[in-house]
Amino acid sequence: MVKLSKIKACVLDEFELRSDEWTFVTFEKALEEAMGFRYGNYQTAKSTISVAHDLGRWPKTVKRYVLTNRKSFGTTPGELHDALNDLYQHLTDEEKLEYNIEQ
Repeated sequence: MVKLSKIKACVLDEFELRSDEWTFVTFEKALEEAMGFRYGNYQTAKSTISVAHDLGRWPKTVKRYVLTNRKSFGTTPGELHDALNDLYQHLTDEEKLEYNIEQ
């Protein structure tokens, strides 16, 4: 079973409790700040979200990261397809429209 470092888990815990309108960029910057530029980057953020999804933890954080990333780029990174597919069944029609998601 894949595990996350304490630093990554702390950042995920922090974001799971947030109630503001943060985006994937906010998460990436927080991870970079916590881990340092060399290790905390957008690739690390995507893999962290993917593992969080696989573990079935931090559902609000996974959802917000995936959806705001999708909204920004108009597509979903390969690493996050499974997470989006699992999220899809729980999205409202309004969320599907807002994030331009069709299946």
